[in-house]
Amino acid sequence: MLINIVVQPYCSTLMFNPIVQPYCSILFGYCLDYLFIIDFKFIFMIGISTLAYSNKSLTFALSEIEKSAKHAEIFSEGIHNVIHPDVIHPGTIRPDSENSSEILSSFSLSYSIHAPTLDINLAAVREKIRKAGVEIINESAVFCMNNNIEILVVHPGYAADVQTLPAAYKSFEKSTAELEKIKEETGVRICIENMPNAEIYLFKTPEDEKKINLKSKNLEFILDIGHANTAGNLNEFLEKEIAHYHIHDNAGDVDNHLGFGNGTIGFNILEQIVKKAKKDKAVLIAENKTVEEALKTVEMLKKAGAE
Repeated sequence: MLINIVVQPYCSTLMFNPIVQPYCSILFGYCLDYLFIIDFKFIFMIGISTLAYSNKSLTFALSEIEKSAKHAEIFSEGIHNVIHPDVIHPGTIRPDSENSSEILSSFSLSYSIHAPTLDINLAAVREKIRKAGVEIINESAVFCMNNNIEILVVHPGYAADVQTLPAAYKSFEKSTAELEKIKEETGVRICIENMPNAEIYLFKTPEDEKKINLKSKNLEFILDIGHANTAGNLNEFLEKEIAHYHIHDNAGDVDNHLGFGNGTIGFNILEQIVKKAKKDKAVLIAENKTVEEALKTVEMLKKAGAE
């Protein structure tokens, strides 16, 4: 856990933040209308994705994650859809709480959001579909802004087939220009994720980044190390600027999100990743499909020096 100490004007939100409050025992010094306090900014390196709890309620998922980590990444699909919970539960917002924001604020966790992926495509050549995807990302970013969530993870999309891949990249270029505006309006860091080795996916290799120009669009890169392992280019990706990480393992052929150590990515690589993440103050998300695999990944991250 890294600590950054700054002095800033009084903010009631900060004082009652469940993460900060337990550590704010040393405060105070009044100056006119301002209460100057020491703001402890905690950067939790290890997080767990709610993907491992996809068949459980969001409340249950976060209560379990809180036992092993200080950060949760909400995979906003299915019953964990925080953007449109009414779609999942017609006639009511959500059975386990009044709204998504209330659920998140009831835990002493920091958060990132993984935007929906299953029914949107930011690289769609059909303009109506592409625009609908951008609107979903905009709604996701607004949710992040309203809940003080810094990072939004976004998939770049896919082509219908190999022949339409160039057209898909052109469509995604349109989307990135709109994502840049969303980032400017909300202040949310929009991070584009590399994809596994399937021929219709965009952004599978470091060279593909040149086609989407992330830095010129003020967008950032999240490295999914399991995806990179299927494409055989993890070492090349590690040379890039990385804002966020998804940690899981595989044998290099199938993107099956195994617990780290159950695949072919070496432990020395994980140590390198942890060292780089510490330097860049990035969060390492255990993104696995089962609870057992997620806890295995957390264990290996701690062994590699993450906190």
